[in-house]
Amino acid sequence: MNPRSGTHSESCHVLPSPQPSHKGRKGRAGFQTRPYTLQAVYLILFLTFVLVAPARGELVIPFDNPNRDKMPLAVPDFVSEAPGALNGSALAGILKNDLHLTGLFKILDNASAPSQAAAADPNFEIWSRAGAQTLILGSFRTSGDELVFEGRLYDVALKKLELGKRYTGKIRDHRRIIHRFADRVMERLTGIPGCFSTKIAFTAESQSRELFTMDFDGHDLRQMTQTQTINLSPDWSPDGAAIIFTSYLNQNPDLWKLDLTTLQYHALSTQPGINASARYSPDGRHIALSLSAKGTPKIFIISPEGHIIKMLTSGRGNDISPTWSPDGNTIAYTSDGAGTPQIYTIPVGGGAPARLTFGSNYNTDPKWSPRGDLLAFTARVDGRFQICTIGTDGKDLRVLTDKGSNQDPAWSPDGRMIVFTSNRTGQRLIHIMDANGEIQVPVSRVPGKTPAWSRNLK
Repeated sequence: MNPRSGTHSESCHVLPSPQPSHKGRKGRAGFQTRPYTLQAVYLILFLTFVLVAPARGELVIPFDNPNRDKMPLAVPDFVSEAPGALNGSALAGILKNDLHLTGLFKILDNASAPSQAAAADPNFEIWSRAGAQTLILGSFRTSGDELVFEGRLYDVALKKLELGKRYTGKIRDHRRIIHRFADRVMERLTGIPGCFSTKIAFTAESQSRELFTMDFDGHDLRQMTQTQTINLSPDWSPDGAAIIFTSYLNQNPDLWKLDLTTLQYHALSTQPGINASARYSPDGRHIALSLSAKGTPKIFIISPEGHIIKMLTSGRGNDISPTWSPDGNTIAYTSDGAGTPQIYTIPVGGGAPARLTFGSNYNTDPKWSPRGDLLAFTARVDGRFQICTIGTDGKDLRVLTDKGSNQDPAWSPDGRMIVFTSNRTGQRLIHIMDANGEIQVPVSRVPGKTPAWSRNLK
């Protein structure tokens, strides 16, 4: 910790995996050694949670409150300690865009922002008059190709430093450094780390449908396959080290696995017919997918090595697009067994399927929220495809999109955002939106479809 600024240092190195790791905060240890009576223990717990917690929770955003107001947040341009290769306004812009896309913040205009020296404490009175509840200050310096960035989060009303972090890395990794600090800001304000350091994989919509990855905001676009054939429906392993996908590399829709360290891929499931829409279980120990080796496509569970464990669904319908509940106990999927594509759920341990959707004659491609309470899916609404969410009990149906045709939803690993494809701009681009559908923006530089969001936040 730096005694001047109250910041903790972190390094930011380029990792072979597309996911930098996040270390969880350690709790404080302050236990006394002399024994307590049971009544004394209850009293201590009461005082801790009832009296202490509210005072520390002034800045916590109630994620589950649909009527919450956006938190007023000020992020003035970051200050360079000496002239260098990076621009403070651009660096602050990365952070502001990250936080804006969550739909949780009202980013204040910086036109009247007071000048701020790199090491100075903020003038809380001025920021309070500007309407800021939260303030983020940043300073940085560069030397050669090295970057040191320091970010600080303040509670304006309490005139209190809530979070301070220092990052060291390469100038070329400045976006990654800012994303990591934004992750920590979200963790401090909501109790859940942000997803700004995660990646999105998708299939490019071109003659050769290769797999690409990019940062969640569209930067750092990279081509991951060179198969010169059709590749579809990628899904990240829970540890972020591999991507599974369906490919016609051997003239059949087989399931393949791409190792992101070596960029080598090999076949996992080559059953006759389709081996499609594969999804890792939350713990990575199983894969659910649709196989048509027995004729009509059904949901199967296989091992990560490709060995069939069980056939989960039966009946006359075509069953596709499985998605796991966060606890791994239930799978939602699409079936046309009732005549039109609808969303069903079924216990992984066995049991009867339950129909979830009834409001449209075409519902497909369900994705289970990491929070466990909602499913996102594609529905045909007034003749066009739209992204919807529905409660796991079949209630609270919401249509989130209304411009163009929208498909292929997938959740961010923190459950705050949804990635999807849309042709609203004239091209089918990858878009992201907050979970309420209030903010919707394109992020991909090239046309694409079937996006998948990397999952590990640890």
